[in-house]
Amino acid sequence: MPVAPEQGFKATEIQLLSFARPHMRGFHFAWASFFCAFVCWFAFAPLMFFVKQDLDLNLSQVFTTNILSVAGTVMCRFAIGPLCDKIGPKICQFSLLSWIVVFTLLGMSVNSYWSLCVVRFFLGFGGAAFVVTQYWTTSLFANEIVGTANATTAGWGNLGGGVTQMLMVAVYAFFNGAVGLGQEDSWRLSFLVPAFITACVAATIITMADDSPRGDLSYLYREGVIARKTATQSARLGMLNLNSWLLGVQYACCFGVELHINNTAALYFATKESFNVGPLDAGVIASLFGWMNLFARSSGGILSDLGNKMQGMRGRLMAQSFCLAVEGVLMIIFSRQGKISGAIPALVAFSYFVQATEGATFGIVPYICPEGLGGVCAVVGAWGNIGAVCWGMMFKFGYLGKFDKGYEAMGYIIIASAALSVFMRIKGQSHLLGTLE
Repeated sequence: MPVAPEQGFKATEIQLLSFARPHMRGFHFAWASFFCAFVCWFAFAPLMFFVKQDLDLNLSQVFTTNILSVAGTVMCRFAIGPLCDKIGPKICQFSLLSWIVVFTLLGMSVNSYWSLCVVRFFLGFGGAAFVVTQYWTTSLFANEIVGTANATTAGWGNLGGGVTQMLMVAVYAFFNGAVGLGQEDSWRLSFLVPAFITACVAATIITMADDSPRGDLSYLYREGVIARKTATQSARLGMLNLNSWLLGVQYACCFGVELHINNTAALYFATKESFNVGPLDAGVIASLFGWMNLFARSSGGILSDLGNKMQGMRGRLMAQSFCLAVEGVLMIIFSRQGKISGAIPALVAFSYFVQATEGATFGIVPYICPEGLGGVCAVVGAWGNIGAVCWGMMFKFGYLGKFDKGYEAMGYIIIASAALSVFMRIKGQSHLLGTLE
């Protein structure tokens, strides 16, 4: 594996078919761990049609549980980034996956609106695995390809949002059809599958992975290879940088949008009368949004790296603003579709730019404050969930039963957020207007 000694022996190539230690093994564990966390995190969403019936919930209560599922991630993301600098991404990711396995299993036992709220809130902690994934990949790959590396691990991890829509519906159909269980028993037992898979991945990570190209952080600190960092120091450096917050707001308008769509798309397709789609088919259609992560987020990272090669940071910021603006336009188009034949291609096109924007975002993150990388990842990552909470609140109090109008309003807000790139000033880098800071 070619490496850059001047960058701490980070890899200068991504060899996707390799599982060599430490770079590519860390790469594959980074995306696989976030993938599993994402599947467990949103395991309730495709089954909510049945959960709603069996727990006798109204639509407002469903939205409250959706909001709590993403709200639980916010503070955990703020905390986990600095912890990566202190104890390393491997231990952080193992801990998060272990936590989410416990609450996925507890999902089988919910018997009321309040118990569902509690379980979904604590399941949301697993969403902080994204911050660890981005920290881990940035630690393993050189600046020239970090945008592509970050986008690919995050995109393949986000793919869990599409897989969970199909997986949970398929497992439910197996228990309900092949095994012959009732509706309620079928959706409850469905949680066994993602919990088991995630537990296996967690056990493998803690025994086979490395924190960095030169080994685990505990060893590097102990031997004096690198200076020891505290979580407080990392948090201060990242969180007091204005660029972290500006980029965070933009991330709320892409990843926050993705989380909101993951929570609402199946319900939207199942309840909009003109679509004439049943709950199982609605889950499959909604999964198309997440499946675009297979390549869409990577393409945003590639575009960001290409922009960097041509015009430095200005090129990365241009890629970011372009993707955001197109994302907003396509969301407005999606919201105005009255037939399923038009809604599906509009959803796919809109999804592509949502995820490309996410990839472009984390092409910028490593440059904001390299010495406080954990803190920067924490702020930007947390804003993705803050955005999801805001979108959920907007729908709960302003667009309940009017999803299409809510999606249209979101589109205009996303377009406006593209202008924030003008105000970013990163030390040692050119800004959108072209001059060097």
